[in-house]
Amino acid sequence: MSDFQDPMVDIVNSGADPSPLGDNRGRVQQRPFRIYNGYRILVGLVLIGIFANPDTRDLVGNYGTNTYLAGCGFMVITGVILLTRLGQALCQSETGVFALMFSDVVSLSLISNTSGGLASGFSVLYMVTVAAAAVLISTRILSTLIAALAVLAVLSGTLWFINQSDSDYSLMLPAGVLGSLLFAISLLVQSLARRLESAETTRDAAESRAAALQRLNQQIILHMQTGILLVSANRRVTPVNAAAQRLLQLGGRQRVALADISPVLAEQFDEWQEGSLQQTEPFVIKHGNPPVIANFSSIEQDSGKASLIFIDDYTPVTQFAQSLKINSLGKLTASIAHEIRNPLSSISHAIQLLNESDNLNESDQGLCDIALKNGRRVDEIIESVLEISRRKPPRRQVLDLDDCLPELISTYLSQPDSHDKIAVDIMTKQIRIAFDVENLNRVLFNLLDNALRHSEQARGERLARIDVSVDDDLSLCYIDVVDAGNGVREADVAQLFEPFFTTSAQGSGLGLYLCRDLCEINRASLEYRPTNDGESAFRLTAKLEPAPL
Repeated sequence: MSDFQDPMVDIVNSGADPSPLGDNRGRVQQRPFRIYNGYRILVGLVLIGIFANPDTRDLVGNYGTNTYLAGCGFMVITGVILLTRLGQALCQSETGVFALMFSDVVSLSLISNTSGGLASGFSVLYMVTVAAAAVLISTRILSTLIAALAVLAVLSGTLWFINQSDSDYSLMLPAGVLGSLLFAISLLVQSLARRLESAETTRDAAESRAAALQRLNQQIILHMQTGILLVSANRRVTPVNAAAQRLLQLGGRQRVALADISPVLAEQFDEWQEGSLQQTEPFVIKHGNPPVIANFSSIEQDSGKASLIFIDDYTPVTQFAQSLKINSLGKLTASIAHEIRNPLSSISHAIQLLNESDNLNESDQGLCDIALKNGRRVDEIIESVLEISRRKPPRRQVLDLDDCLPELISTYLSQPDSHDKIAVDIMTKQIRIAFDVENLNRVLFNLLDNALRHSEQARGERLARIDVSVDDDLSLCYIDVVDAGNGVREADVAQLFEPFFTTSAQGSGLGLYLCRDLCEINRASLEYRPTNDGESAFRLTAKLEPAPL
C-alpha cells in the first residue's frame, strides 16, 4: 500500500479516529468498576472517620467494635489493591466481580449489624452494591443472586440484632420492605443496563461500519486514476492522492501555490470561481507530458470554504477521438483511393507502352519518364492511404530494448551497398517497453530514413544516432532518433505530423503522420524536439514496464 498521507481525512471526519472500535466495551466496563471501587474506598474511610471522631464514635460499632473496623478496613484495603492491574484483570472476570460483590455484602452486613441494624441507616448501602452488581455482571442469574444474598443479609442481620438487643419482631417488616426494594432495584437496573448495552453495541457497530467505510473511501481515493487537489481559501493546494502527484508532476511536494503548478490551471480556477468558465480545456503541465483536463467543485470545511480540483488524463479522450477520425477518414479515403488506383494503373500502363515506342524523340521520352515517376509517387500515396484504412489493432508485447534495438539496426543495415552509419546509445540496461514489434520497426525505419537523408543533404554522409534514456520519476522511456541535418524550420514544426505535409519533392507527406498514428495506438507519443546541442531529433516516448520478478 502507498504511504502517501491522505488529507481527505480532514474532509471526511476531522479529528476522527479511524481505528477499529472493538475495544470500547472493555473501556465501558472498566469505568463503572473504577467508580464503584472509588466509592468503596470512600465509604470505608468515612466510616472509619466516624468511628475515630470522639463526638460520633457512639453512633457506630456499639455491638462489636472489632467486627465494625474489620468490615470498614476490608473495603478500604481491597479497594486500594484493586487500583492496581489486578483490578483490570478482575474487571474482565465476572467470577471475580461476583466474589467482590459477595464480600461487600458481608462487609456491609458486619458494619450495619454492629451499628444498630436498620436503625443505623447503613442498610441503605446495600442498594448501591446491588445496583453495581446489576451493571457490572452481565449474567442475570449472578447479579440477581447478589440481590438475594443482600436480602438474606438484611433479614438475618435484623434477626441477630433483635436477639442481641431484645427488640420487637416488628423490625422484620421494614427489613422485608428493604429486601423487596433490593430485588426491585436489581431487576430495574439490570433491564436498564441491558438496554444501554444493546444501544452501545448498536452504536459501536455503526461506528465500526463508518470507520471501515471511511478507510475504504480513502483507499479508493488513493488508488483512483483521477487526481484530486484540495484548494484552501488562500489558494494553497494539497494533493489528495498519488494520481494528483503523478499527473501534475509535483514530485512529492505538499501545500503548493496553485499558480506554481500551472498558470493555465490557476486561470481556469479563477474563471470557475467568477462563474465565467463555460468549459474547461485540456492543458499540458510540461512539454512532452500527456494533456490533462480539470473539473472543479466547492466544499465546506471547519476552517472555511475550500475547493476540490479533479484532474484527469486527457490522453484516452484524444486517442479515442483520433481513432474515430482515422476510421472515418480511412473509410472515405479508401473508397476514393480505390477509385483512383484503377484509372491510374491504366494511365501508367499506357505511358509505359508509349515509352517503349521507337517513334519517340528524346524530349518526349523525358516527358514519359516524368509521368511514370509521378505515377509511382501517386501509387505510393494511395498505398499509404489504404494502409491507414486497413489499420489493425496492435499486438503489444513487452520488448527489451537491449536486445530489440541492435537486431533492428542490423536488419536495417543489411541492405546491399549500404553506407549508412547508425550509432546506438542506451543509457542503462534492462529498459523494457510494451509495443507491437512490427509497428516499432516501421516507426524507427521511417525515422531513420528521414534522419539519414537529411544528414546526407547537409553533410554528404548518411549519419544517424539513436539515444535511449529513462525518467525513473515518471516511469517513461525516451527513444530519440537524431540526425546531422540542418533541422526543421520553426514555421514547419507545427505541421510536421499533418497528413500530406512534406518538405521533400519525393515524399508523400504521410510518413510522419503514420509514425505518430502507430505510436498512439501503442499508447506512446512521437514529437519533434531539438537536442541541447542543436541537433534535430524525433522523440518516441513510451511507458516503462517493470522488470520481471
